[in-house]
Amino acid sequence: MRRLTSHLGPLIMLAAGLFFALGALTSLDLGSFRRMGPGAFPLLVGGLLCLLALIGLMQNLRAPMAVDRADPMAVLGVFGGVAAFAFFTPLTGVLPATAVAVLITGSVIDGFRWSHRIALAVGVSAGVWLIFVQGLGIPFIAIRGL
Repeated sequence: MRRLTSHLGPLIMLAAGLFFALGALTSLDLGSFRRMGPGAFPLLVGGLLCLLALIGLMQNLRAPMAVDRADPMAVLGVFGGVAAFAFFTPLTGVLPATAVAVLITGSVIDGFRWSHRIALAVGVSAGVWLIFVQGLGIPFIAIRGL
């Protein structure tokens, strides 16, 4: 039972990656390399998630990971960050929603100063803007109203 529990995380990652990749392949336009369609990003993320899950499973088969008890505050922080991103993106745009999600998720890390949390939120938001809006040209509403 303990060995199966150590495989649970990578198996959930694999299932999520397959869900996104297959959903993108079957229902969204992938576009081309020069102009990516709405299905390209979910396909890439799903494929990367599958690859990382398979690497985790292979490493876990060689040397099973120790299974720790889940930290309820960490679970709540991640859930709160994802929920905040989903809620705030249509209201404020991708960049403020990203900053709020990073702040909420980082709030459950002990010993992480607020100045560092704010710097991380600004840095991640800037990275999202540089990679997805400027680099890939994905038509996100960066900041609603601007």
